[in-house]
Amino acid sequence: MDTWAKRRETPTPDRYRHLIESLPITLRPALNQQLTQWETLFPYERNAMARVMRGVETFTPSGLDDLIAPLKALEMKMDVKSWSFSEANDTIENASQLARSEYYGEWRKEVQRFFDAVNYASREPVRIEVEPTRLIMLILPKYLPVDPLSAWNHWDARGHEIRISGDSSRLCELAMKGLPNLSSPSKLTSQQGEIANSDLWLIDADGTVCSQLPSSWNAGSVLNYAALRPFRDRFLAELNKAPKDIHATDEIISTLRIKAWDGWGLWPAALAGNLQLRRFVIDLFLSGNGAVIFSNSFVEWAASEALRRARPQMLVARFGARSKPKLFTSIAIFENQQKISSLPDVDDLENSAIDAAILARYVWLAISRYPEQKNTICLCVSEFGNIAYMILPEEKGIGRSPERTMAPEELYSWLAEKLRS
Repeated sequence: MDTWAKRRETPTPDRYRHLIESLPITLRPALNQQLTQWETLFPYERNAMARVMRGVETFTPSGLDDLIAPLKALEMKMDVKSWSFSEANDTIENASQLARSEYYGEWRKEVQRFFDAVNYASREPVRIEVEPTRLIMLILPKYLPVDPLSAWNHWDARGHEIRISGDSSRLCELAMKGLPNLSSPSKLTSQQGEIANSDLWLIDADGTVCSQLPSSWNAGSVLNYAALRPFRDRFLAELNKAPKDIHATDEIISTLRIKAWDGWGLWPAALAGNLQLRRFVIDLFLSGNGAVIFSNSFVEWAASEALRRARPQMLVARFGARSKPKLFTSIAIFENQQKISSLPDVDDLENSAIDAAILARYVWLAISRYPEQKNTICLCVSEFGNIAYMILPEEKGIGRSPERTMAPEELYSWLAEKLRS
């Protein structure tokens, strides 16, 4: 079989296991974990894994030995074989042992050199294709008093403030009705190799976006933080059983990741039949970033992880409000304040507005790490001030006076035109 025909074979976990066993020990956990989770990976993740494996296959045995020799020599200096090092999964203990090594910085450089080499080797003949224009729409709802004078102070200087005449919340309503038609999903689908709901994401703090979806709408991945509350409460209770010990925590995390949650009847109906999204939510809650207890942390981290793992064509994320921390509780250790305190919940709108504005910018910074950013339009809307901030790809001029106000319908139509051009 010729080289290129071999590369076009359908990627399968069984075909990759032998290749992974031939690699240095410290490269195996992440790759083996992806194989274990193969059925729940998004198309972009499967293709990225396939690209690495194709690259490994292009090397002759002696060529691969030469490539990995420096990393293997470094592992001997680190005495990795004497560690309690999991080859099956990325674990906290693995990361801790690597980080404590005096050779950690050198190890990171060698790992990067390896992946650069195999990704370069896996490149297929260049095909001239037009990259689809992508969209990130971030909504700061009307009840969050975002300061219009400082809202965009730390955003990308290439952006433009747009003043919206009338009710800017109409923009979200229009988007919910027209998102699947704003641009041609077939462009991205042809690149990612299969039709997938991961091309379009809707992430919602309080359920407002989800309530605006047409009843027949099933075109994307939908995450509603409010609807996840029964699952969040049970998950948090299980997570808080973990003792403050790295090895025990790794075991509990591994158990929670594979636990058969379906039998508890805690998943919202929208996720009941979606194995990929359920695993995505579990991974999100295990990441230790507050997504399990703060709605805005959930929205920001879910959006950032969706951009990293799925590289969607469109993503809409709507932030919300959080409650004020209650006395004699600890959010630092992820206590469920509703369960351990009888005090009523009180919305903290002012500080939620600050959180949301900062975290919305973090979503933009997340996509800025990837090459897809150069073809991405980012629109952040502050409904409280009826203003928006738009960052366009360099080749797409704004084509209008930034000082002129626009009605929501006009801005929506203008946005759709930019996405199609």
